[in-house]
Amino acid sequence: MTVTIHIEVEESVRDRAALQLAEQGLTLIETMRIQLEQIAAGCGPNFGSLTPNPTTAKAIEAARCGELVEIGTPDEVLAELNRDE
Repeated sequence: MTVTIHIEVEESVRDRAALQLAEQGLTLIETMRIQLEQIAAGCGPNFGSLTPNPTTAKAIEAARCGELVEIGTPDEVLAELNRDE
């Protein structure tokens, strides 16, 4: 069974948040559902996970434009994933 949750927030905040999330391919509803599921699973809010690093953001944009993205070898991918920002 699902329920509907209503929240009150300033319109400008909602609109700015929606724009930021849209850049990551998410909607407000999807984001709230993900956050609630993480909290329910005992993981707590993880707001940092919603911000892609520059490499990921570039790959997302390229994919949206239909461009092929060269990732590299598995070792290169792991090195990038483990790189400190």
